[in-house]
Amino acid sequence: MKKNILFLVALFVLSLVAVPATAQSRKDKKAAQKAEWEMEQQRKKEEAELLHQMRMDSIRNVQKRAAEKAERDAINDAAQETDFNELCMEYESTVDLIRARAVGDDLDQQMAVEIARSAALDELTSQISTAVNSLVTRYRKSSKVNDSRESFNRTEGMTRNVVNQTTGYRIACRKTTTFIEKGRRIFKHYIVLEVSKDELLKAVYQGLQEDEELKIEASYQEFKKEFDEVFSNQE
Repeated sequence: MKKNILFLVALFVLSLVAVPATAQSRKDKKAAQKAEWEMEQQRKKEEAELLHQMRMDSIRNVQKRAAEKAERDAINDAAQETDFNELCMEYESTVDLIRARAVGDDLDQQMAVEIARSAALDELTSQISTAVNSLVTRYRKSSKVNDSRESFNRTEGMTRNVVNQTTGYRIACRKTTTFIEKGRRIFKHYIVLEVSKDELLKAVYQGLQEDEELKIEASYQEFKKEFDEVFSNQE
């Protein structure tokens, strides 16, 4: 009986010793797992920072190459524009042709072309309308149109219609170049439009004669002769 009691006491004492040891083992295991997790997170962080740095270096290299290329292109484009300016400046109105020159620029190439074409057409119409209006004022048969601005507007509208639809126009010279502005590529389009003077004036003269308020008392040859004089003076 005594031996049984001593055995139970010994067993109890051993259990008291084993419980703290097991708890300590679990604590150490959790600490080790936490340390391992923290190390893994640090490794991922360092890898992410390194990858980000590599990407930024790549972007900076691309931007640097793009800037260098843009600078080279700008130098080349400047040379091209200089050459072309000299070429298109040679296209002036002649005895037989009326010409108008314009330039358009835009980020979009087609829009630059359209801006230049529209501006040249406006200039062409303006040149012709100014000369024709001067003759209409001189020759005007009817006194109903007393306001010179109204007369000019009617003449300009008729002239534009003639240029656009009756005679049309031709492109004598055109060229698109580019230049860099604030890091952006700009398209610059040069254009020269021309119309045959005789072909145009016949249509304009007919338009005048069909308008009772703009009709003039002059033959076509007289009209053409005086148009040449007025047009040459306004150039």
